[in-house]
Amino acid sequence: MAEQRQSEQLQFVNRLNPVTGEMEWTLLPVDYDYRQEIACSAYGDMLHDTARNKAYYNALRRAIERMPRPVRVLDIGTGSGLLSMMACRLGADTVTACEAFQPVAECASRVLAANGFLLNNGSDSRRPPGRGVRLISKRSTDVNPDTDLAEGALDNLLVAELFDTELIGEGALQSYQDAAKRLLTPNAVVLPWEGRLRCVLFQSDTLARYHYLQSSPWRRAPGADACPGLSAPLELQLSQLMPGQDFQLLSEPFEVRRFPFGPPDCLANLSGDDVISVSVPWLESGLETADDAELTVTGCFLWWDLLMDPWPEAELLSTEPAWAAAGGVAQFREHWMQSVHFFPAVRCLYRDQRDSLKLLHWHDGYSNYFDLLPDSAASPAPPAARFCSCGIHQSVSRARLAETQDPGYSSGHVDWIQSVLELCPTDRALATVGDLCILPHLLASAAIDRQPLLCVEPRRRCREAVIESNQLLLPSARIVAELPKLAELIDGGYGGLILLAEPSFASSLLPWDDLRFWHLAAAGCPATPAPPISVHPNVCRIMAAPMLFDNLHKLRAPVGPDGCEGFDLSEFDRLAEPAAEATWSRLESQPLWEYPGQLLAQPKLLLELRWSEHFLGRHTTDNKESSSSSIQSKLCEFIVNNSAANGVALWCDWFAEVVQQVDANEIKRLYPVLYSGLLPVKNPAPDRLGPNHWNRFRRQGVLMLTPGRGSSPIGKDRQRLALTANYELDSAELAVSVAP
Repeated sequence: MAEQRQSEQLQFVNRLNPVTGEMEWTLLPVDYDYRQEIACSAYGDMLHDTARNKAYYNALRRAIERMPRPVRVLDIGTGSGLLSMMACRLGADTVTACEAFQPVAECASRVLAANGFLLNNGSDSRRPPGRGVRLISKRSTDVNPDTDLAEGALDNLLVAELFDTELIGEGALQSYQDAAKRLLTPNAVVLPWEGRLRCVLFQSDTLARYHYLQSSPWRRAPGADACPGLSAPLELQLSQLMPGQDFQLLSEPFEVRRFPFGPPDCLANLSGDDVISVSVPWLESGLETADDAELTVTGCFLWWDLLMDPWPEAELLSTEPAWAAAGGVAQFREHWMQSVHFFPAVRCLYRDQRDSLKLLHWHDGYSNYFDLLPDSAASPAPPAARFCSCGIHQSVSRARLAETQDPGYSSGHVDWIQSVLELCPTDRALATVGDLCILPHLLASAAIDRQPLLCVEPRRRCREAVIESNQLLLPSARIVAELPKLAELIDGGYGGLILLAEPSFASSLLPWDDLRFWHLAAAGCPATPAPPISVHPNVCRIMAAPMLFDNLHKLRAPVGPDGCEGFDLSEFDRLAEPAAEATWSRLESQPLWEYPGQLLAQPKLLLELRWSEHFLGRHTTDNKESSSSSIQSKLCEFIVNNSAANGVALWCDWFAEVVQQVDANEIKRLYPVLYSGLLPVKNPAPDRLGPNHWNRFRRQGVLMLTPGRGSSPIGKDRQRLALTANYELDSAELAVSVAP
């Protein structure tokens, strides 16, 4: 590996460091972007989706058995070549596979050859003479039927998997329509045969905060009442939301629209220039309210079903969440999740108005759109596109918007701010920092008037949004783009600076990237031994816990020689794994509340970072030569019973530490500011972790472990997992390693 790295060509790339905010030169392989595309094409858990694979296999079997000969198969977007190999094994007369992405097409060629199905690879005893897969490295829309299809004849069986969470987002309709016009016979069979959108209406204060501006200060911004928000859906693992706890169902699940993919002449009618209205099957249990009481409809959940073939025995492959599935069990899928669609505004109705309301649906060929209106208000033409007009929705992520509107989050900040300011010098200027920071508004609501108040909003969009909602700010507040230099404040007559921060920045990828405000504050300190600046939170504890995830590990797990319906996809692993190693950090961010698993040991402190010890004064004259450029952790060791961990969860717990002078003694008081990972519990954390145990507004870090690179056995049914961490102050990067 070392020799390979020495021989590969490298280039300097100028990149923005999301923590320090500075442009940095980094050495990367010249084909870095190319490798990254390959890594993103690994399809993750898709090849581990046994229900999907079996449904396609059975649909192909029925089609090839029942169609008149010859059966000529066209596979669009073949990827690994799996569906083409299924068709060959089941006896198709010809198979043509298209793959536009050249590296994946080359890999598919090797996969087909390894399994004995590559047609232009000579004879192979594992397949009948003359039968195999004809692989074409181009888009299906660029295929020439006269020269690219087998024997220049049109195909009569189309199989493809071009679907995403919204069903149509990967251009399935356009690809199918083009194939129907140029590449298929008029009576061709298309697999899957039909797609069906399914919805359910719901009410949820929790989910409403992800879209609607419900709480001050954002609802008081000019134009906020009329802002429709973003039209894009919120993609979630809906199986992790609990009916009756996270939301209230208002209707039965119901079908909204069908997309007939076959026969080919049906595809001409799939344009998105029409709006359909559907009656809602309201649930009586969801409308337990007086006739004159108003009921709010937050939005609709969307998933879809695939009717796999046109025969009576056809399977229905569904992406429904567990709470809507028979038996309460659903297949885990990352490639096909579910989505939450919000309306331009919360729809309010009275009990006796419900029957007059219709759910409207339209699409543009790639995205689905919904609204809930009286039938008389329905229009035959799609409404105009929705765009955020208040600026707030465009400023931050939906999770951040929901966090700023969560009552528990706001009240928690007020408690620690009041405690800290009571113990801080009164002659210092006060500043707040964070993307779409709510601290100035909390100070105003708590009548804490420290002058001057500087509201630092580094991002322009956030700054504009805060300015627009300035009614709640204190009269002395000023909104600025950068943290002022400490020397300037001292020259202005202030005794120093108190910086209060929300550890939340849109540029952050991993939890510890929110240390950005420490880097900003340290850079603004003058070259004096003891700069008069207080920063809170001033303690960051990076926590770790070994996990046995139910499904999250499948996103990076290799398929193996027998991992997919008996086909050898090792070549695909050999393409994807090195590309991922070269382009992806072993530390990745995930919203762990969406991915249940077993906690194998109680969380432990991996590394503690302190503002005063590690950051304050780094740029001063005395410390430039003597200060260390990295912070190394001690060995963090876990003893795990029965199971080997497949991942490590990592997060930051933030605290404000204040020293109080009592008589002749110094007493350190520690106030919790934010738990960005596991939420605190009175008793030890439970073995089984679900959505309510994690901070839902934050992404946690995950170190994925693979066999041979994780825990090691130390006895019967016992495993040892040891970690070390190193934080580089100059590059603001954290490295976590598994110790031998």
